[in-house]
Amino acid sequence: MNFNVLPSLVALAILVVVFEAILRQGAAERLQLWLTAWVLVLIHFVAQFVNVGHGLWSHIATAISLGSLDLATVSFLISMSPRATTARRQLLLGTILGLPALAYTTAAVWGVAAHSFYYGVVVVAFAASSLLAWNWYLDTTSYLSGLLLGSLVFSSLLIWMAARNHADLGVSVILAGLNFVVAILYWRHFRRDTAGVLTTVFGFIAWGMVYPIVMFLHFRSPLTIVESETWNLPKYFVAVGMILTLLEDQIRTNKYLAYHDALTGLPNRRLLEDRLERALAHATRAGNKVAVLLIDLDHFKEVNDTFGHRIGDLALQQVVLRLSSRMRASDTLARSGGDEFTVVSNVSDEHGAGTLMSGLESALAIPLKVEGHFIQTGLSIGVVLYPDHGLNPDELHAAADRAMYRAKRSARSRA
Repeated sequence: MNFNVLPSLVALAILVVVFEAILRQGAAERLQLWLTAWVLVLIHFVAQFVNVGHGLWSHIATAISLGSLDLATVSFLISMSPRATTARRQLLLGTILGLPALAYTTAAVWGVAAHSFYYGVVVVAFAASSLLAWNWYLDTTSYLSGLLLGSLVFSSLLIWMAARNHADLGVSVILAGLNFVVAILYWRHFRRDTAGVLTTVFGFIAWGMVYPIVMFLHFRSPLTIVESETWNLPKYFVAVGMILTLLEDQIRTNKYLAYHDALTGLPNRRLLEDRLERALAHATRAGNKVAVLLIDLDHFKEVNDTFGHRIGDLALQQVVLRLSSRMRASDTLARSGGDEFTVVSNVSDEHGAGTLMSGLESALAIPLKVEGHFIQTGLSIGVVLYPDHGLNPDELHAAADRAMYRAKRSARSRA
């Protein structure tokens, strides 16, 4: 047993437990890939722990150790790939990257000397990854060019290593290259200079730099001894950075949900009040009017009772899309109740408010189609103007509520 690895093994086991606990709180697909990657890193340390350093078992343990690192880094890469958005695409990308890496690594560990084998693995991997990149990124030529150039340089370096009988060092090139790519993709995905993102990006870069540094010391200073924990520090940076990133995302989500409706993404009552107060202040300075429209969906309770709340939620989302299409970008559409919405719009006069109301009423002239069901619902709209019908938000809301119920009673009497 290699007890020098025991501290890293225990630390990684704790990290896996932490990520598994976080995953229970929200089963995000990216987090599942991260957990898979850390389990593979844990397997890497287990293999190192049981590696006795000689004989057949040593080769097996080394192959498992390095192969697990290959697959772990590929899992991180898949989680950050902008086009690997489905399970099928993730499996395809994992196969194209993971199998050649495993084949090259395993052959190097077992001392396969045939140059043609390594050449074949690299050429197949380059061809498959280039074809995949061409299919996925043809619409972004600059990104595609970077991927193809990077793949060509990476493949050429691996072939050169094999030609110089240094396939074992080619394994280090694979791990370094994959980590550098993950660092780039991580930054491209989050694009924010927060502690979590910067720590993770730095960790992946440092993790990738470990391998060329080890190669340099191997050739230039073979007597230099560096404790294994030093080489493992980048892994901890990555793990801590990822946990911080998840916490930052949760804080951003909580802040967003404090002002927005979870189902529709529209401003909620809290943000609506802020938008209305700003609109009133601007109208007072500019001498304009503000239209406040309270919208109630007619007979929407019957939709939930007939088709269920899931269909009702999907229908609400379609209603939001249609209403938004009838409004200006400067207008505010908020969800103020279960099937009630409020619109705040700066208008020049009563005619402008009437034009907006007519546009909103026409939004649901065509029935909604939700999962094969045709849903017909209408709108009852109460519209009031500032300062004609109220001088503050409370007065305007009350006046709009009365106007909406008058419109609803009028519609019932006509029916």
